[in-house]
Amino acid sequence: MSGDRLLKLTAATDRPSGDASCARRGTIRLNDVYKAYPRDISGWSALRRLVELFRPPRVLEAVSSAELARPDLVWALRAVNLEIDRGEVVGIIGPNGSGKSSLLRLVAGITLPTAGSVRAVGRVGSLLEVGAGLHPEMTGRENIYLNGHLLGLSRDEIDTHFEQIVAFSGLEDFLDMPVKRYSSGMYVRLGFAVATAVPPDILLVDEVLAVGDWAFQRKCLARMRELRASETTILFVSHNMDAVRSFCTRCVLLVDGALVYDGEPEEAIRRYYAHGFRTWSVRGTGPAVTPRLGDRRRGLLTDEALRVQLVTDATGQPVTELAAGEPCRLHIAIDGARLPAERGHVRVELFDQEGTLLAGFSTREDCGKAVTWGQQPVTITLSFPAGLPVARGSCRIRVLVLDDSGLEPFAIEDRAALVVCRAPRPQAGTVYVAREWHWSEPGAC
Repeated sequence: MSGDRLLKLTAATDRPSGDASCARRGTIRLNDVYKAYPRDISGWSALRRLVELFRPPRVLEAVSSAELARPDLVWALRAVNLEIDRGEVVGIIGPNGSGKSSLLRLVAGITLPTAGSVRAVGRVGSLLEVGAGLHPEMTGRENIYLNGHLLGLSRDEIDTHFEQIVAFSGLEDFLDMPVKRYSSGMYVRLGFAVATAVPPDILLVDEVLAVGDWAFQRKCLARMRELRASETTILFVSHNMDAVRSFCTRCVLLVDGALVYDGEPEEAIRRYYAHGFRTWSVRGTGPAVTPRLGDRRRGLLTDEALRVQLVTDATGQPVTELAAGEPCRLHIAIDGARLPAERGHVRVELFDQEGTLLAGFSTREDCGKAVTWGQQPVTITLSFPAGLPVARGSCRIRVLVLDDSGLEPFAIEDRAALVVCRAPRPQAGTVYVAREWHWSEPGAC
């Protein structure tokens, strides 16, 4: 897309719509918005690709079920309705491919909806991807002016804020170097400094801050808090739930292109984790033990010898959701008749939603002796009096029955239990720590 075209799209957002609800600068309205992309262009000729590049997007009055079922289209957004007032800070969360970036591109005016209408009133500053709006062959100094013009700033405005932009980016020593030699973090620093130099009416941020280092992330969040105080409307796409929780006043959850929740950040995040939990339990993610076929054929590795349940102390019923710190017990039933030995060890491993091992322990290390089951069933109970070590999100429990040495597996339940943990009160991080606070009042003995 040419620079002229980008300038026209940006300038278009400065014109208030006739809709009274969108007359105030900084307001955004999406009305029954759909967005479709071609699924496969591998068979297109070079000429067709060139024609499609300059052809206006296909616009429909309405989207039928037949259109939604077309196999040659991917529907990035489906029937999205959203109204955002001036000064709101709205987090946009959802799994990969849920339509978050497509939504921001529509608000920025970079692309048009397939159906429905999008209104964004005022000047829009956008950080949608690393290097967007920067020309790799031009220097950092030249790109400040180029990117500023693309964002709707006049040359006088850029001149006035030039030193501020350079100081914020921290790129004084690289200003006359072509940006193609910049790192991805330097790209983001320059782009963010330009986009926020003059407070825009609307700021769109799409996960690009994850590229910067820790110090620059803090600097960016501080700048966005300043913009929030000045009533800049901010749409913030991130997979960092702690940042969404602490920064956003409202949160939208997208799943498969559909808006499934719009409201309090804490509830949106809980639903996001719950969706990940359900997807995880169906598809399976994270590290897993793959049985050796030879062992499977010899009957040395079987999951039929294990039955596992996670229950709470309060009800004794199997659970799929727990409050952080809520006591629970893991019941492990072993059918000794299905195992090749009469004794061994039991190992339990806890994984977070990313598949990272949080903790692992066994009867060998904790008890110093093996479990004897003989040919009879035996039930082992592992209690967690302070709950599972997860403050929020999904926790997967894997159970292994090992031989007497604690090395060779006899039986594995890779997903013995899957549970969603929720924090009863705000807390940073995903690990739960049982804790108590005590202090003496002034003057107390």
